[in-house]
Amino acid sequence: MDLIQILVNIGYVFMLAALTVRDILWLRGLLVSAQLSLFTYGMISGNIPVAFWNALFFIINSYQVVRLIQQRRPIDLPDDLIDLYEKIFLSMRRREFLYFWQMGEIHKVKHKRLIGKGEHQKNLLLILSGEVEIKKSGKLIAKLSRGSFVAEMSFLTGEPATADVFVPAIASYISWDQQKLHSLEQLNPDLLIKIQHILGKDLTTKLKKDSEIVLSLI
Repeated sequence: MDLIQILVNIGYVFMLAALTVRDILWLRGLLVSAQLSLFTYGMISGNIPVAFWNALFFIINSYQVVRLIQQRRPIDLPDDLIDLYEKIFLSMRRREFLYFWQMGEIHKVKHKRLIGKGEHQKNLLLILSGEVEIKKSGKLIAKLSRGSFVAEMSFLTGEPATADVFVPAIASYISWDQQKLHSLEQLNPDLLIKIQHILGKDLTTKLKKDSEIVLSLI
């Protein structure tokens, strides 16, 4: 078997291997190896179309490999977000978490009603500091603190609030526009699925604590 045949076979072996892997980075890397081998074959054999197209594919996939490596490179989180990430958002990569976080807006309020019963919610909230009270028919049914979502049920179902949410003293929270989050279905569906999973887990945790709280939450 001469060199040209060896190069062709190596190229196709790498392509076959690429079809067997699920990780996109490994797939791209194997394709780069295959296209480099076939490009070399094209140059040696004088087959310019083969050399040209595989050179083009090699450049495209090499760029994608570099981009994927950069995306997967570990990044540091701000100190004040580490506990929230480790407690709630571990199903997200850190880069995804920061992207999601930057979609929100932080607020600090004092003695304020955040949500009224029967209101359709435009925002998803996450408590950062202080406490909020959940009341139904004037009765206190829950207190939520740092790391608790508010209005997750509204986000998941689109139903109006079934309870009132008050800040009795001072609290801060981050809010995300629900419409923008739902737009992730087109822009980044994987991230939206992770957000929905996290919210579902938050509701399940509340259910374990007190079934009445979940049934009364927004």
